[in-house]
Formats: sequence, structure tokens, C-alpha cells
Amino acid sequence: MKAGGGIDGKKRRRRGAKASTLVKPLLLLATGVAAGLVVWRVLMLEPDVPGRVMTEQLSRHDRQALDGLLHQRSLRP
Repeated sequence: MKAGGGIDGKKRRRRGAKASTLVKPLLLLATGVAAGLVVWRVLMLEPDVPGRVMTEQLSRHDRQALDGLLHQRSLRP
């Protein structure tokens, strides 16, 4: 008499989540943290190399155009 609730190994359902359901998001999170730490270290902790300019500079033409716009809006004396 087999009525759907038997204890044979073929029809038992596994309880809980599959391992990949838990491992993949944790792996993604760990990878993101590691990449974030590398970027943070490079941008914040690495010393400046002498002779290398790290600031963005406008060209002469762009600077004149910006000065003209700021002067029009009375933001620059």
C-alpha cells in the first residue's frame, strides 16, 4: 500500500535552499568588496608619484569660455 507519503528515497523532497542559491550571492558580495578595497587603496592611500600631475586642467579656450559664462551670471567678479 503506497500512498504518496512513503519513506522511500526516490520521492523525498530536499528541505532548504540549494547550495548555489547561497554561495553565488556571497561570492558576488565578496568580489565587490575586494574590488572596492582595491579601488579605495589606489585612490586614497597610494602616494603621489613625483612629476605626475593628477588634477584635471582646462584648456585655455575652455577656461575663457567658462570665465565668460560665470561673468555673465555675475558669479565671478
